[in-house]
Amino acid sequence: MDNKVYTFSDNLVATVAQLLQLAILTGTDLHDHLLTLQVVAAEGDGKLVISPEYQQKLNAEVLRLVQKAEEMAHTAGAGLETN
Repeated sequence: MDNKVYTFSDNLVATVAQLLQLAILTGTDLHDHLLTLQVVAAEGDGKLVISPEYQQKLNAEVLRLVQKAEEMAHTAGAGLETN
């Protein structure tokens, strides 16, 4: 049996690091994040890369979390008085 060998692309490694950061920041399980990861084989170079669909989903989720954090910071700051 002749199995094709693949290595992780720089983008895939960066995405795994980003998922670890998300897990830490949100208090969620890294295992759950990794189970959602979708990769495809790049043409001809033996690298695994993030699927475009997954990249869009991840970007949207990060944007949603940033917006929620900004909203929470704004709400928390609304009750502060300045002297």
